[in-house]
Amino acid sequence: MTSNVRILVITSLALFAMFFGAGNLIVPVMIGAQAGNLAWSAAIGFVSTGVLLPVLSMVAMSTKRSDEKRLADRLGVRMGLVVTTLIFLFTGMVYAIPRVGAVSYEMAFGPYTHSFSDLASRLMMLCYSAVFFTLAYIIARRPNMIIRNVGTWLTPALLVLLLVVIIGSWMMPPVNTVPNEQYQAAPVVTGFIHGYFTMDALAALMFGGVVISTLSAAGWNKRQVHRGTALAGMLSGVFLVVVYVGLVRVGQVGVGDNGAALTANVTRDLFGPIGQTLFGMIVVLACFTTALGLLGASVEYFHDLIPAISQKTWLGIATGVSFALTNLGLVKILAIVAPVNQLLYPIVMVLVVVSLIDLATPGRLFFSYRIPAWATALLALPEALNSTGLSVFSALRYGLDFFPLGYLQMAWVVPAAVALVIGLGIDISRGRLTKGR
Repeated sequence: MTSNVRILVITSLALFAMFFGAGNLIVPVMIGAQAGNLAWSAAIGFVSTGVLLPVLSMVAMSTKRSDEKRLADRLGVRMGLVVTTLIFLFTGMVYAIPRVGAVSYEMAFGPYTHSFSDLASRLMMLCYSAVFFTLAYIIARRPNMIIRNVGTWLTPALLVLLLVVIIGSWMMPPVNTVPNEQYQAAPVVTGFIHGYFTMDALAALMFGGVVISTLSAAGWNKRQVHRGTALAGMLSGVFLVVVYVGLVRVGQVGVGDNGAALTANVTRDLFGPIGQTLFGMIVVLACFTTALGLLGASVEYFHDLIPAISQKTWLGIATGVSFALTNLGLVKILAIVAPVNQLLYPIVMVLVVVSLIDLATPGRLFFSYRIPAWATALLALPEALNSTGLSVFSALRYGLDFFPLGYLQMAWVVPAAVALVIGLGIDISRGRLTKGR
């Protein structure tokens, strides 16, 4: 294996592990459990937003030009700053990093602490999260080593543990065959929406910077870096598809109130008492590798945004905030995810799609980014407000359902498509498909 190929493989493995966090473990398992005999149809929708979109996001990131501070600046500098900062906040220290800290504790150690008092459980959580984030801080202090550490050591261990459980699940008979009402109505679309909860398409815009920095530090030239970033995204997507298909199967053969309990039950059925330990190792590894990637990307972004604050200080801020929010508990952390996803995911999808169209043209698109982005944002915002469940926003549902696909929480799709056609028409009339700005 040549040096460049080895670097690409390690980078792809690391990228897979950074993508594969708590939600990635739970959501496909619950699809298998809730979609029954429609699970594979639902899996197609889930893979679209859980794998294909993150891979396309990585390809889009590989098109980032040297004169562009942020890829999202193509939507307009102000919108680009707001969208990118929200992505780095919510897929970083405000939500995603605390989530992986809390989920890893609840799933790996929660089953052993049911008999503990509330105070004892809180102290256990405090001690665990202190160790978790101290180790993450130590490793993340050398950002160029994150890819190497994760790709060389942690990812192979994670993949081996996952494959042991997945292979075992194919030896068990299905127990969940009747899909619930949501999947009976629209299995592919329901799986598509559930793919939002991996947050990987958003994370790809973060991890892309880590990959680009790593390949550049390895001495790759600009063209090699762009190509390597896209290839790393594609190869990590292959790993994700294999694991997701296996986890859907795990959901079909197990029982449990949630994805964590179901997977834990399957590992116990397969391997006896040692199964719980195996499950705990999978969870902790998956969450820890994701936390490392998110910390590295967050620190790099916020240091570039406010250079007066050193990277070491930003790392301290990110780990400190994440540690504090983790100890609020999983329920409070999860309460904020749906509105954020409903707002950011549609805008990111528009950015990725137009970036791919832009890649195929010799010029630079302009209005094709801005007009669809604003049309999408105008509908994504009320969808996000409605998803909070607050009664003050409930009337928004009537307006959203007026649009095609609105009843599927995708009111933005048709207006965005129309806006894209308009934007392309303006760009064509101004010669932007054949020349730059």
